[in-house]
Amino acid sequence: MPTPNPSPPPKGAGKFIVIAGIVVALMIVVTFVGMNMQHAVDLKNEQTGQVKPQNAPMHENDLGKAPVQPK
Repeated sequence: MPTPNPSPPPKGAGKFIVIAGIVVALMIVVTFVGMNMQHAVDLKNEQTGQVKPQNAPMHENDLGKAPVQPK
């Protein structure tokens, strides 16, 4: 019994796969660049002595946090 020939993929399926791949690659690149830019801003602020609000000490005796910055 001969095996039936599989039906070819629909027309335009290859183009769709390429476009989907490009979109996914762009999403990855944009995410990577955005995260690096945010890290650069955070690093600059940290080096100038600015403390993020979530890292700011609540009390002067807090351990493991940055010292209270004089104003």
